[in-house]
Amino acid sequence: MSSSKLGLKIAKMEFSPYNFLSVHNPEAIGNYVNTVEFEKGELLYQPPQRITPIYEIIKGVVKIGTYSPMGMEVCYDILRPGEFFGNLRYLNGQFSEFAKSLSSVIVREYDSEFFKRITVFEPEISEWFNIQVVKRWSRAEDRLCAVRSLDAAAKVRRILFDFQNHLEDASGRLINLQKIITLQDIADLTGLTRQTVSRVLKEEILA
Repeated sequence: MSSSKLGLKIAKMEFSPYNFLSVHNPEAIGNYVNTVEFEKGELLYQPPQRITPIYEIIKGVVKIGTYSPMGMEVCYDILRPGEFFGNLRYLNGQFSEFAKSLSSVIVREYDSEFFKRITVFEPEISEWFNIQVVKRWSRAEDRLCAVRSLDAAAKVRRILFDFQNHLEDASGRLINLQKIITLQDIADLTGLTRQTVSRVLKEEILA
């Protein structure tokens, strides 16, 4: 297939760094990108690990977060196919995050220095990267606004609405996001306690 036809084919697909590289720099895929599968419940990384690849989710769901002083998981976000995560090392070593698979997952691992380079020197990838960062930022702002402005029931309903999708895990099996996130995950994302989330859900069922 000619490069022009390949370019047309990729243009019709959803953009990703991998799709772009497969047309414009396929050699880099072999040198800097690996496809890896993790089973449900595996940690992709955790503190004190600070040097990580950059991950792009192909299938499945990943939770990112940190640990409380008591050693309990604190959920930052639930990530889905197309999203990326890992330490880009822009924060002068201030990285204390875990990433855990909530289902079996397939991810692409990018060498972090290579990933940073292509987000600077490849305009199409740079635009994609900026869009992804703004989306993540906007989502965090929306949740913060909800935490400050909504009552407990509305907060829980909003989060459940965000996770009403069904997605494929690594094996292609459909998973219900609402079934795999925990009460504590919902509590962390809404600024509520686990007990309050449990009470709200019981009241919603009985309503």
